[in-house]
Amino acid sequence: MDSVEQFKKKINSFLSRANDGRVVLLPFLDEREGHILEATSKGMNLSFISDGGIINAERKRYLYTTYLDKIDFKIVVYSIIYNKKYYEINHRAILGSLMGLGIKRECIGDITIIDKDAYFAATEEISSFLESEFNYVGNIPIKLERIDYPIYNEVKYDITLHFLASLRLDAVVSQACHISRSEANEMIVLGLVMVNHEIINNTSFIVKENDELSIRHKGHYKIHSIGNESKSGRIKVEIAKRV
Repeated sequence: MDSVEQFKKKINSFLSRANDGRVVLLPFLDEREGHILEATSKGMNLSFISDGGIINAERKRYLYTTYLDKIDFKIVVYSIIYNKKYYEINHRAILGSLMGLGIKRECIGDITIIDKDAYFAATEEISSFLESEFNYVGNIPIKLERIDYPIYNEVKYDITLHFLASLRLDAVVSQACHISRSEANEMIVLGLVMVNHEIINNTSFIVKENDELSIRHKGHYKIHSIGNESKSGRIKVEIAKRV
């Protein structure tokens, strides 16, 4: 069973409950999972709404309810308080420390660092545990502070220049991720690549300027610009990676 079918099986009970008219709140889903849920639920005439707790969040909780005056995504956003004079923490260290407490990834939303200020979103269901047990990031002592003001996750890109033989999806993924063409083909066929939030299984799909690519475990990319062919017949392409 491929990963898409595994995820559909995982959310089947949620969709069944929503189809019965009950309120359904899912844990945090990444962009790929969110797209699958939205596509599947539309086929069942269901309409989910979503929120990540942080502006421009990639990971979001999805809610189905007919009571639109009682919307509650049960998300808590925390600021991580630590001694910035002597320490610096990063996304990987925060996530690793959370996972080290036995917390499931689906319970944690986006983690964002602005200058040295670190924030993350979590499901309200685990908030008491977090506030009691999440005391260190690595060996750095921390405290958590709930915040109720909006945190903006600024989207930044690192642009690199490539000369491609074609604009086929497998060629673009291969260059963007610095992997072989065969590896890129396999990822696409397995449904690990989205273009403009839609899973594309066709390796010969032609990308266009401004297309957004989400590549599982590799990151998010955008076709920043497509230039003319060089004398050798290669196409000048600027690929922007979200950082």
